[in-house]
Amino acid sequence: MWANLGAKRMRSRRLKNRIRMGSASRRRIRAGGRLALGRPSASLEQYQDIRAQVLARARWVCQACGLRARLEVHHVRKRAQGGSDFDLDRLIALCRACHAQTDAPFSKGRLVITPLGAGQFHCQVVKGSKWLAGARWVEGHTSDDDRGYP
Repeated sequence: MWANLGAKRMRSRRLKNRIRMGSASRRRIRAGGRLALGRPSASLEQYQDIRAQVLARARWVCQACGLRARLEVHHVRKRAQGGSDFDLDRLIALCRACHAQTDAPFSKGRLVITPLGAGQFHCQVVKGSKWLAGARWVEGHTSDDDRGYP
């Protein structure tokens, strides 16, 4: 009996910690409404077409390191932060290793991607503080840069 009571308490605590939402969202969902508002996401068929377009634009090569295997499409601006599946100028083709490095801690070296427009991106590995990420690119840039980024 005591073991069951403990399991029920643990289960209820786990659910409360895992699911956090506001009262407006809770009311909308209980009324049978949508789970999320705002950014529309692509359906599976649409996303497959978008993925094929992004990979073809990159010529089936990782746009950060040049590897030709296990390519994935990365949202430069995450959907949770206002990004979109349909904005092709903010989708980049990356290999798995580079894609994992986009979320790595700055202390280990994070791949920072800056969209330049028209399917072009500036990729840079930044170590140290995240607050210096933008300043380092500006300070380290020279007009003699062999890549031709602005």
